[in-house]
Amino acid sequence: MTINDQERERIEGIYSRREYDIDYEYRDTNPVYLQRVQSIERATIRGLRIAGLEKRLSDLKILDFGCGNGKWFGRWISWGASPSNLAGIDLRSDAMAMAATCFPSCRFLDIRDNRIPAQDQSFDIVVQNVVFSSILDDDIRHWAAREMSRVLKQRGYVFWCDFTYNNPNNPNVRAVTRRDLKLLFPGFRTVVMDKIVLAPPLARRLVPLSWLLAETVETLFPPLRTHVFAVLQKE
Repeated sequence: MTINDQERERIEGIYSRREYDIDYEYRDTNPVYLQRVQSIERATIRGLRIAGLEKRLSDLKILDFGCGNGKWFGRWISWGASPSNLAGIDLRSDAMAMAATCFPSCRFLDIRDNRIPAQDQSFDIVVQNVVFSSILDDDIRHWAAREMSRVLKQRGYVFWCDFTYNNPNNPNVRAVTRRDLKLLFPGFRTVVMDKIVLAPPLARRLVPLSWLLAETVETLFPPLRTHVFAVLQKE
């Protein structure tokens, strides 16, 4: 199975109803969201350092799979990536149009004929940030992972962050476990595998009280973290 019109409409409808791209809940000016983002940022920078990539970013070609409105492009550029080496792909055309306006030097791609419009082994890094948990069908997940692997260079890296627990209040999200990740990317070497991000319901209570308290709880109590962060190398 691959991406079809019905799946596109389902995902676009979910994000549209949530008004995701303009919702304060998903802006860095919201302290609760910022605390979550900074957890992912720290993990990403650590992963770059462990993989030996942090000083080479300006030369690396990077694809953001599920780039949305492109807000992570600014972070990659601030870390040293070259805008002309950054590319994004997403099912949501409105979000990509927003991203293209903000980052005109970057490339934005649209899935064509159920393929990422890029040659095999085009990118040094492929990033996905909370995308696969929005894909409910196993076959579509495996298709997406195969495409990510296809466009990734040999010895290239997948940078991954996603929910590892189901949310009983959100039927539009399905967890991706560590076991799922290994099945999606067979033959990849695990460079980093960790749990990050304080559970959002707990963060919403603690962050307004004390940022330090929220950071301390996240650091000291791994069972209260809800996302898996991984760096996988294609071998």
